[in-house]
Amino acid sequence: MHQRISRLEREIEDIQFENITIKKDVEDIKNSIDKTPEHFSEKDILRAFVGSLFLGFSIIFSGNLLTIVRAMPFIHIWIIILFTLLVLTAEIYFIGYKRVLKTDNRKFGQFWIKRLLAFYIVAIIVAFILTYIFGLIYLADGTSELIKILFIVSGPAAIGASIGDLLKKY
Repeated sequence: MHQRISRLEREIEDIQFENITIKKDVEDIKNSIDKTPEHFSEKDILRAFVGSLFLGFSIIFSGNLLTIVRAMPFIHIWIIILFTLLVLTAEIYFIGYKRVLKTDNRKFGQFWIKRLLAFYIVAIIVAFILTYIFGLIYLADGTSELIKILFIVSGPAAIGASIGDLLKKY
């Protein structure tokens, strides 16, 4: 009986040692994964289109979109644009740029402007495409309403455009 208990104690010690070794190996693997953002490329533009379409669809089919557009003063469009730029800047900085190891070689301004312009331009293009395809341009009473629709749809679409780039390392 004593021999059997000793053998079980050794097996438990071996399992505990293996458990500690596995935990250390997993931690080493986690630390070895490079989370530094890659340079912006054509693939990122494609991801931006897909993400932009994903969130753009949810806004374009809102039953109240035209009602909101007709009631909304134009100052709110500037607020939407500003808010979208602020959210994009926060995402680009806190999720993307914070992972850059050598900030001397990659300045925030360059990192930020490429992504911000790409995401927002893609979002406006997607907003226009969705507005055209689903016929909202024919329901808008003039250019002013069309511009409002485009910027209302482009806000969430821009956030969608940024998701693919910012989360591709996770």
